[in-house]
Amino acid sequence: MLMEKTFSPAHLHGTAAAPASKSEAHRRMICAGLTAGETTLTGFMDSADMAATRRCLRALGASIEREGERLTIRGHARKPARLPVLDCGESGSTLRFFVPIALAMAGGGVFRMHGRLGQRPMDVYRDLFVPRGVRWRMGVGCDGAAELTVQGRLESGNYVLPGNVSSQFVSGLMFALPLLKEDSTLTVEPPVESAGYINMTVEAITSSGVVMDPIGPFRWRIPGGQAYHAADGRLSGDYSQAAVLLCAAALGHDVEVTNLSADTTQGDRAVLAHLAALGAKVEETEERIAVKASGLHGAVLDMSDCPDIAPILALTCQLAEGESRLTGCGRLRIKECDRLAATVESLNLLGGNARAEGNDIVITGVKQLRGGVRLPDYNDHRMVMLAAIAAADAEQPVTVAGTNALNKSWPEFLNVYEQLGGKAE
Repeated sequence: MLMEKTFSPAHLHGTAAAPASKSEAHRRMICAGLTAGETTLTGFMDSADMAATRRCLRALGASIEREGERLTIRGHARKPARLPVLDCGESGSTLRFFVPIALAMAGGGVFRMHGRLGQRPMDVYRDLFVPRGVRWRMGVGCDGAAELTVQGRLESGNYVLPGNVSSQFVSGLMFALPLLKEDSTLTVEPPVESAGYINMTVEAITSSGVVMDPIGPFRWRIPGGQAYHAADGRLSGDYSQAAVLLCAAALGHDVEVTNLSADTTQGDRAVLAHLAALGAKVEETEERIAVKASGLHGAVLDMSDCPDIAPILALTCQLAEGESRLTGCGRLRIKECDRLAATVESLNLLGGNARAEGNDIVITGVKQLRGGVRLPDYNDHRMVMLAAIAAADAEQPVTVAGTNALNKSWPEFLNVYEQLGGKAE
């Protein structure tokens, strides 16, 4: 059931804590699920994507207990079923991380996919694994959900991946290869996009006691026969979600964001550099980040390493003077919706001036958005958040067809938005 919301113009003000990094949580949870010990993660925020990763870990034999913001995970609590069923929901990270893990641990699995997840490209794995003897079948379950069945054993060896595909394929192999008996090598060929996400996976794995020997730029020797070890910790704040509030601040709202670390591998920290390039003033301390509006002007921003923050940056560019170009947006087309087309459509419906040119979004700034429209929700959390921030700056209210998509990544967004003075009815 869609939960239609109307967002009205309002001045946002106050301080908000960034929620836990979804990208880091995926990785730390998986490492915990691959160890025989018990791991405690604090600062956890639940969401639909987090639930998908928990389901898949349980399907592979982990036990998981949640108490508020505390998550306790014990891997190898039981033996996984033969050809376990792994329900990935709509989480692309979960699907791509777990395919090689399931091959290594259980000889494969049945991966259930909902929404547009079944349309997300998986040929990188198919082309790697089928020549190595893995059976690969894409089908449809009895309820109409897409299902991918993979059967076989992941083999050690030399793996080469192109760097211009999703880093999730790289991360999935990184998790699985240390579990094999023999040594392997993993090479990511340049140009490497989303390098920050790859580095985040390396950080999580090595923090769990697994050795990855660098033997060149984005090339590793990964010894076999390794074991993951428990590594308790607190999850970092998420720059991809914080970007929504930081961009609001750049548009003139008095918002500061806490729970963000400067020492991070999160690629979406690039939002600070991008806002500075647009003319905003960024003030950062150990406690908080504040962004001040200061005559925003157009700029060329490269989104290839941080595609998730492209929609909210596009909104910021729409209210900057002159022309802006967001490059490297091609992967936006294969998100929860065609996020490149949705961003352009939403900005134009709001009264902006945006167009797609290949994999770029070109925006001519306007002084103010009209609003007064009903936007689709696109079943996409990023698009709902764009609409909410846009409405706060528009002349007239903006209605969004539904807000359920927020459950995918930030279920508390509406509460935070209203606590900051946002109006949503």
